[in-house]
Amino acid sequence: MTRKDILLAVKHFLDVVDARIAVADRERALRAALDPLALASHFAEAPFDDAESPDAPELDYQVLRASIEPLFPGLGLYIEALNIADSVGESALSLGDALDDLTDITRDLRDVLFYWEHTSEENALWHLRFGFESHWGQHLRSLQLYLHARTTGR
Repeated sequence: MTRKDILLAVKHFLDVVDARIAVADRERALRAALDPLALASHFAEAPFDDAESPDAPELDYQVLRASIEPLFPGLGLYIEALNIADSVGESALSLGDALDDLTDITRDLRDVLFYWEHTSEENALWHLRFGFESHWGQHLRSLQLYLHARTTGR
């Protein structure tokens, strides 16, 4: 996956959640947009850029969530297991929130796009990879599993 492909994956996801593209089935488009993002995380390799650069603008969580919610009216809460790599067979359950997942992924990827457009590709790639590993990757994987279950009934 090239840097251009990574940028296109980020932009396409944002187009889906920002309703910049017309689709007959937005939830299906979302499922398709999540896969390239997961793949992009494997190819977003760049050293930390310690050059002086502007910070991405802070996005209001509640405003962003309120803009996403009407686009995905069927999405809601779901159950997920905690500590799935540890304590096998003893994991506690938790409530996941698909709209929270979408909001957090969107906030982080808008930051990545800002860095891409206002600093450097390396800075954007570093933020994409770091964010995936430390935050939005968990949201993405949980959301993918939830969407898969909604689609297949499993």
